[in-house]
Amino acid sequence: MNIHASSQFSAEERLLVLMSLAAPTPSELDEARSLTPEWDELLRLSELNATIPLVFSNLARTGISVPENIHARLSEISSAVRTQNAARLAVAEDLFARFAEKGIPVVILKGVLFAETIYRDPGYKKMNDVDILVRQSDMDAVYDVYREMRLWSAAELLGGSAKKQEKYSHHAPPFFSRDLACMVGTHWGLITPLSPYTLDYDAIWSRVVDVNFHGRPAKAMSPEDNLHHLCVHLPYYKAGIRELADIWNLIRHQPIDWELLHREIAKAGTETLVYHALSLVNRLVPTPESIDAVRRLEPRVSRFTRRDTARKTADVSRLLRSRCTHLSVIEKHFADLRAEKKWSSFFGMWRGMLWPPAEDVEKITGSASLWSRLVAPSRIRRVFYRDVGRLLFWVIMAKCAWDVVKATFTRAPARDLPAEIGVTAADLRRLKEALE
Repeated sequence: MNIHASSQFSAEERLLVLMSLAAPTPSELDEARSLTPEWDELLRLSELNATIPLVFSNLARTGISVPENIHARLSEISSAVRTQNAARLAVAEDLFARFAEKGIPVVILKGVLFAETIYRDPGYKKMNDVDILVRQSDMDAVYDVYREMRLWSAAELLGGSAKKQEKYSHHAPPFFSRDLACMVGTHWGLITPLSPYTLDYDAIWSRVVDVNFHGRPAKAMSPEDNLHHLCVHLPYYKAGIRELADIWNLIRHQPIDWELLHREIAKAGTETLVYHALSLVNRLVPTPESIDAVRRLEPRVSRFTRRDTARKTADVSRLLRSRCTHLSVIEKHFADLRAEKKWSSFFGMWRGMLWPPAEDVEKITGSASLWSRLVAPSRIRRVFYRDVGRLLFWVIMAKCAWDVVKATFTRAPARDLPAEIGVTAADLRRLKEALE
């Protein structure tokens, strides 16, 4: 189905959306060729939405003439992403070959899967990691594979064990290749067990299908479970074309059993999350099925969600400029709390929650007013409440404060854990900066 053209899109906004399609139709390609964008603004929007490689490859396929300076910048960023992704894939290919040899069922998640099955392009976007879903009962065998490949875990930087997270989380700490080219996210669940949502993993595993990953056997979730996962996993404020394109391209190019999806949503209690995600998608790339899904979900979502989603989608121009990575900054400070600079990380985390930059306040609230500055902290906390619940959020914050105070008066034996693993502080800074 073609995207419905809208007079509310500027030429560069419309071209950006058209060039984010995995397989534009002939009429969509004709429309793209008819547009006369402001190229500097198109570049800025592509960078803001973190979708330059996909835009660049689609522009090349259309034969649209791109100004030389814009072409050079698009090519530079795309080449860097492709180089990084190729290095990551080389490790992933070995990883999946070893999983297959040991008979460990492994489901490929999100971008790495869609690069093969939807986009047919391993460099269509920057990917922070290779995400996989395994059964928790297979985790010991998974750890054996990681040891064989000499992957190290983030838990080792803190002198801990990766297995500890199995008691309370839905995923292991990230594992890294020695050259830091590949990070592996190992999940036995798709959302934290601390959240109020309950996904049916037995049903999800019953629907997995076999796929070929660069000549290695692997598995994928059904289209319905992939769509559900994308909607549940969509960040509330970091929702630009990089994140939304996977949703609309999945809907456009893989058959979805919408009745099955609605049953799974009802079982999981994820109506609010799916309503929000599909509403953003419908504002940019609508389909009859996704429009109908939002209509059916609307009576079961909160008044705040309906109003805030309406605010986000009221203006296409604002929506395409609203992708906000500020919560990732807060999460990095939280992750750093157990490192050496505890007080600076602690205050950095709280400064991010209470006094975000003005540009991010406007993206989060839709306004730059003083009232928005006052409201922004509650909006930020609401996202964390959604993930772990209000009570547990404050319990976690209290424990963070206690750990920082305790560390101030407790001297642990000095150990250079990064050196023991075989990485330098500079390597870790480079890795942290590369993550969004």
